[in-house]
Amino acid sequence: MTSEAGATVARTPAEPGRERGQATLEMVALTAMLLGVVVLVLQLVVFVYTAHGAAQAAREGARAYSLGDDYGAAARAAAPGGVSVVEVSTFGPDHGVKVVVQAPTGFLIGDGRVSRRVVMP
Repeated sequence: MTSEAGATVARTPAEPGRERGQATLEMVALTAMLLGVVVLVLQLVVFVYTAHGAAQAAREGARAYSLGDDYGAAARAAAPGGVSVVEVSTFGPDHGVKVVVQAPTGFLIGDGRVSRRVVMP
């Protein structure tokens, strides 16, 4: 290492034990951040799964409604495992069905409810 005057300066090592535990602290911080990212990714996966299940249930409900069948039973039967149908209702002059579903246990963001509306010609 050189100083501003151009002379070579020897670097003295840190006192023994002074940096002890540094790697442990860095590992704990990194583990906490990694765990947070994993939880956020899992929440995103659960939300997408729930939204897809709501859309699928609404499509099946609207299809059954357009055919004159029981739209509520069709929507409940089409909901994937872990996603429970909270409400099924119709709307509009066409064959529109609105489905509200509850996300599986473990969804921490918001109330866990997702709704989808579908109109079948």
